[in-house]
Amino acid sequence: MKGKYKAALALLLLLILVPLTLLMTLGLWVPTLAGIWLPVGTRIALEQSPRLTRHGLVIPDLRYLVNDCSLAHITQAELTHPSRWLLNIKSLKLDAACLAKLPATEASPAAPRTLAQWQSMLPNTWINIDNVILAPWPEWQGKLAISMTPVIQQIRYQGEKVKFQGQLRGQALTVSQLEIAALANQPPVSLAGEFVLPLVPDGLPVSGHAAATLRLPQEPSLVDAELEWRDNAGQLIVMARGNPDPILDLPWAVTRQRLTISDGRWNWPYQGFPLSGRLAFNIDNWQAGPDNAQVSGRLNILTQGDAGKANA
Repeated sequence: MKGKYKAALALLLLLILVPLTLLMTLGLWVPTLAGIWLPVGTRIALEQSPRLTRHGLVIPDLRYLVNDCSLAHITQAELTHPSRWLLNIKSLKLDAACLAKLPATEASPAAPRTLAQWQSMLPNTWINIDNVILAPWPEWQGKLAISMTPVIQQIRYQGEKVKFQGQLRGQALTVSQLEIAALANQPPVSLAGEFVLPLVPDGLPVSGHAAATLRLPQEPSLVDAELEWRDNAGQLIVMARGNPDPILDLPWAVTRQRLTISDGRWNWPYQGFPLSGRLAFNIDNWQAGPDNAQVSGRLNILTQGDAGKANA
């Protein structure tokens, strides 16, 4: 009997000591365990060991590394569960230079492919980040708030130069606010719209309508721009308020290889005498960036002054 008591006492001590040991050494074994699912060449590093409080889990410092490049650096993160998961982060720094170092990997056949499959995996979560810093563009830093359920996802970003608020329900994306202060001493460009995302999120939205407001340097009134499309074709119209003629009217179509503007019109009456005309052009290999794209087209210019009209 005495041997059984000793065995039971040893088992009880083991059940107490093992969890305590695991908690005290989180910084040692969590990165190794996470490395099983991370892409090859990437890893997680913890500068300080996480700790449990009566409210939740606190992670003082965490880095996601691509080789030795810090792609993401999180400081002062706390995970709690008041009514759903709540993740509060003091600071998140992202380094765009590390993206080029990510290894090319093929998608697993078991990985979700459709937007609905990805959304169904989302937990009911709130994420609040006090300061998101984008290197090498620190001027675009701001505060990020995300609310997620499998049914609806909401995001809000507030910074000095950019503000964004949007909602995704299924394939329907609603952008209620997008403001970008691109030019000094100029009001921000604002945009709002509704879009339908593709079933497999690997391309442009299937259809949508967006409206933007901006101010041109030589235009005293605001300028409104509307973009509509369906099935890879649409039209962009830019109108100055109070002017019946559009500044731009561009019917367009796009494929994976070519962006086409056909029978476009333009009008620019701000140089002392009016300029207008038509244009059409193609941009081949447009997804490869400006250095690798090939542009071809034609531009017609019509002028009118006291001496008459001219066409070029």
